[in-house]
Amino acid sequence: MSLVRAEADLIRLCGTAGLNDGQQALLRALLTACDPDAVLTRHAASAPTAIAALAKARTALASRSLKGRKELQPYPKLALEAQRDAHAVLASVRGTLPRGAVDGAVRLLGSIVAGGRPGLTDADDCAGLAARLGREVSAVHTAVTDAFAAAWDGSPDAETRDRLALEAATLCLLRGRHHDRLQEDVRAALSRGPLDGARLTGVLLPAEREFRVAVVVEGAARLTSLAGLMDPAARPVVLSVDDLAGGPNGGPADGWGRGSAQLRQLAAYARDAAALHHAWSGDRSHSHALLALRVRAVDLGAAALRGRRDVLELLDQYVAGQRISGIRLRPETLAHDERTGRSLRLSVPAMGSGVVQPLNTHWPRALRESLRTAHIARATEAPLAAAGLCWAALEALEVKEREGGPLLLARALSLQALRQQIVALHQELHTAVPAAVTAARTALRAARGRAAALDRAVGKTASAASPDPGRAKPGVAASSDRAVRGAGGAAPELAAKAAAAHAAVREHEAALARALRARDSRAVLDAWTGAGENGRLEDLDRWLDALAPRAGAEPALREAADALAAVADLTGGSVAAGVDLWRARLADPARCARWLTGAEKRFAAALGWLYVLRNTALHDGRFISDTDQLDVHAGRALVDLTLEFLGNWYRHAVVHAPDRAGWSAVAVIEHLADRQLSLVAELGNGSREPWNVTRMTSPTSTGWDRVRGTAAGPDGG
Repeated sequence: MSLVRAEADLIRLCGTAGLNDGQQALLRALLTACDPDAVLTRHAASAPTAIAALAKARTALASRSLKGRKELQPYPKLALEAQRDAHAVLASVRGTLPRGAVDGAVRLLGSIVAGGRPGLTDADDCAGLAARLGREVSAVHTAVTDAFAAAWDGSPDAETRDRLALEAATLCLLRGRHHDRLQEDVRAALSRGPLDGARLTGVLLPAEREFRVAVVVEGAARLTSLAGLMDPAARPVVLSVDDLAGGPNGGPADGWGRGSAQLRQLAAYARDAAALHHAWSGDRSHSHALLALRVRAVDLGAAALRGRRDVLELLDQYVAGQRISGIRLRPETLAHDERTGRSLRLSVPAMGSGVVQPLNTHWPRALRESLRTAHIARATEAPLAAAGLCWAALEALEVKEREGGPLLLARALSLQALRQQIVALHQELHTAVPAAVTAARTALRAARGRAAALDRAVGKTASAASPDPGRAKPGVAASSDRAVRGAGGAAPELAAKAAAAHAAVREHEAALARALRARDSRAVLDAWTGAGENGRLEDLDRWLDALAPRAGAEPALREAADALAAVADLTGGSVAAGVDLWRARLADPARCARWLTGAEKRFAAALGWLYVLRNTALHDGRFISDTDQLDVHAGRALVDLTLEFLGNWYRHAVVHAPDRAGWSAVAVIEHLADRQLSLVAELGNGSREPWNVTRMTSPTSTGWDRVRGTAAGPDGG
């Protein structure tokens, strides 16, 4: 489904459920914060939420409780920072949650912070503190769920709404919610009509239940001693690939119900893959085993990933016993829900399609190690191992924790994040307008159909109520009289329904007219920004100017700004909220400075935690934590964002700033960190000079200079 069609469908469903603007904003903020494709600063992984902070604080304590280590991890300073961060976040969110709900956690964290590093030196002490903090987790989760439900049913201010959306999204991700399945469940709930906060939280956070999962183990025909190596509740069993692939009646598939056919397809796929491998390499010993197990999870997607993780951990023990041959898990995975009969086929990781191109063709050779490590981190399935490799990729750029590297990188990242936010807002607006038109046309077509059907029913009722007495047969006179009396009684009710249906048609006609006006206004805006039908901006600065035109702006810019205001007003929802938010920020330089420093702090905290994960994963061999799904997303996104601005720098430096093309990565980071400090200082002093967002992280700019049409090209940011 295209972005426009998906958005149009969501608009339609929000109308079906009768959501008001506040509810739509709350729901969209939550779904965006869970979306793996969202920019990092809008994803829950980068947000300082109470849910994540508490989980990280407990994880740090639990890691330091492991005995038999030469040095406990994370280091006392880093473990204490996790407690301090959690205390600050919970104290700040306390007023948003039910009264007294998080007081216990705040007091406990406060006492841990007051105890300082000496209180975190003993493994037994850390184990006790981790257990006590763990007992507070349930209360905080319940408080967030209750507050989110109350916000849905009430009218919170925008700041409270956005914060609760992030908290609830973090809770969804910690529970393992798979984004596509979350979207499906939310849309299904909306299609059934109005829903209150309690019902919505039940949709967002379903209870764990049992699912069946099947995976293909490559390099093994049988796996012995399974029962003694896995949790008995998993009930693992190796199924015969050849028997199951034999056809609809081949092999046992007990308990798979409607999933049996897909299980046999997976078996056939494994059999064929083994045959192809043999045909290519002539390796007769190569074989595949189909391993089925049970897992507890919140949805099919979560079950598939949980099952893969369980099997990967299982294979660790088999790999240790194989010296000369390899064993690995193939990407193909099947999950089945016995309760609903639904199945899900996944390939992990999901593969791309179409033409691919490098981020840059002018990387300095010194950066190749970082690129290679980043590639391995993305291909590594174990979350904490991947997160640890993400830190290694940054460290290969000479970003050193003890040399203040994370803070410098955080400042540089805040500039790129600002650019991302502004681009993302334009993309959202560009998608929302045609989606609104599509949704309005669909709704109008359906409304006209309902009105026409009711008109026909009214006509039939009127005919039945006024029969032709000359054509009535004597034998049916009595029944005809009863039909007339019944039709007469039904006529007013049908007429009322028909009138309401025609009123709905007029409402949908007006909605379509608004959407078409928004489309016309977007065309005026696109003429100014140079955006094509695909929404690609040729000059970000022109979009920035339309958001915040300066006094005395040229007529074309004034017209574009008015068109943008019209689009926001006519479209409403999250687009209008986003436009209003960034207009307010851009109109207040000090507020923009605060956004940059806020982003810097969030990135610095995320990088600090990434360093903790690197130590616990690569030094202690711990590959599971309460926040591992958040952590791996944040780690990969931080690396992507870093390589994005470095790739841009070197791509343009080769042509337009050759004296800077040979700079080391850390020199570029330090330079951009200084640029961020300069921008923050100028903005804090109230400067209203126009930014150069297009070249915010470019070697050809200072961030303030505005020279369009230079040799650097339109994408010099």
